[in-house]
Amino acid sequence: MSGGKIYKFVQTLQQRLQQQCKSEEKGIIFGFNSENNSGYCIGCINHHDDQEQNSIIEDIPPGNTLLGAYFLGSFDEDSIVDFCSELSKDKKSGKLLVYQFSENDEKEKILQFDIKSKKLTEYQIEIVDYQQALEPLIRIDLIVNFPLNLSFEDSAVTTNLPSIIEQSKSWIFQLDKSSFQLNNREEISQNKIENLYNEIEQFDELQDLQIPGNMKKKMIEKYQRQLRNQKSSVQFKLLGNSGDEKSNNQPDKLENNQNYNFDFEMKFAYLLPMQNNLQQLYKIFVNSSNKMLKSLEKYFSNKLEYPMKMPKVLNFFEPSNYTHIITTVYRDLDSPESYKQQRKLLHLKFRVPMSRPTFKLANSLEWQQDSLSLSSGKRLTNVHVGLKSDIKNGQCFLVQGKYSYYHYNQDNFNDSGWGCAYRSLQTIISWFQWQGYIDDHKVPTHKQIQQALIDVGDKPVEFLGSSRWIGSQEVCYVLNHLYGIESKIIFINSSNELLDKARDLIKHFSINGTPIMIGGGVLAHTIIGVDFNQSTGDVRFLVLDPHYLGDEDLNNIHKKGGCAWKPITFWDKNSFYNLCLPQIPDDF
Repeated sequence: MSGGKIYKFVQTLQQRLQQQCKSEEKGIIFGFNSENNSGYCIGCINHHDDQEQNSIIEDIPPGNTLLGAYFLGSFDEDSIVDFCSELSKDKKSGKLLVYQFSENDEKEKILQFDIKSKKLTEYQIEIVDYQQALEPLIRIDLIVNFPLNLSFEDSAVTTNLPSIIEQSKSWIFQLDKSSFQLNNREEISQNKIENLYNEIEQFDELQDLQIPGNMKKKMIEKYQRQLRNQKSSVQFKLLGNSGDEKSNNQPDKLENNQNYNFDFEMKFAYLLPMQNNLQQLYKIFVNSSNKMLKSLEKYFSNKLEYPMKMPKVLNFFEPSNYTHIITTVYRDLDSPESYKQQRKLLHLKFRVPMSRPTFKLANSLEWQQDSLSLSSGKRLTNVHVGLKSDIKNGQCFLVQGKYSYYHYNQDNFNDSGWGCAYRSLQTIISWFQWQGYIDDHKVPTHKQIQQALIDVGDKPVEFLGSSRWIGSQEVCYVLNHLYGIESKIIFINSSNELLDKARDLIKHFSINGTPIMIGGGVLAHTIIGVDFNQSTGDVRFLVLDPHYLGDEDLNNIHKKGGCAWKPITFWDKNSFYNLCLPQIPDDF
């Protein structure tokens, strides 16, 4: 293997290939090449017997390339050679990595296929963490907005999409906060993607500053270096192709015998090597836009049932699960069965486990201008980020995913002194909403929570509208009644027993990852993490405090203990406590 290519295989991809391989299956492995003769294998696509090899290669996420093939189950050498030969029929030379795994003997076998000689030889791969694979990449966002004309008349559909597809070959893209424009000019071909940071000139921090030009230039260069060091995402938009203001009202549904003229927006996200040149970036923008436009054209031509739901272009990215962006278009979203089937196909296609609702709408990527949850006046999300425990050499186990922080007196509703458990419950429900388990995006009010407890027979009708406290058991009842979510209850006679339950909480965060409500006496809190030193037994609990009184300011929340790492002494050793551990449903 001396002097050969080094294949760095992401560990989560290895795990996904070794899971759920009851029957024989084959497919492709894709990734990207780095400057040091390394190929990062970051994803896979399942191949169906009735599918042409060219078709599966076209499904590789933009910016990635074919690196190899995988074979799960019993495949003989001839079958492997035939598949690899078909995949590489347009190439005269080169290599393909071959990954084999059989569940029967739980062994993996690594080979390399030589395209020219059609020979297989044994090879080696280096297993790497997904974060290492992300190191050479930056995220680039693209917004494509164009005037879409649609005319429906019985079985005939007329669109301007063929014209838009033709125009796309000469599109120009504008870099956000910059005068830089990306087009198909030859002179930009050698510039690298990482140099885009040097083109960003507009910074909010400098807008109202009256400073000399040379000082402003130095400050701009400083901010540009910061963006580069942080590998901040950059954003482009299609230049000057939107319609007038009257055409901006996109309908939710399309009816027969109607004409429509509105701006349609497609958002794309890419993870690309910083060393790629801008000519490659331009081709990626045009080709991925073109592919999506053709998909939309096909949809409008074939879908002749009215009313017709507008399709949505969505991007998904869950790096600890799959280390690449998946862009898709969802159709017929008003049909729960169709929506579920489209999600299922994505799970199967990219071999993503069906244990979580990864591809639900709620889990699609947010855009820079959409991510306003941490701005003033908004309810904050994931307020624990940046907080560190004082445990030395401990291991942290945290809530998985996003939640909204609910606390006293939000929404102009005074529940100080009695509403802590309600707020903890609202935080838990928000977690299930953010992860896509709950499609209803409205968190229940205190009254609605009380009504749910009356409906299940836990409380009398006089409970509605009262200021009476609830506990962990009631939280479990509400979760189950409103959303069908099961919970595990842990009873402890004293806060000191929490030390004995630390491993139970660690297991919970590792498997379920949901916030935990703990209630005792007249107080309730939300546990969202555990830091545990296995050698010393030292433990800290990451606590969201619903008793926080203050505005939605992250610094204030941290300063006043709204979210903080707490020792066992935070709770009263003379009180008993109940913990509600919500379990994730078996749903994709």
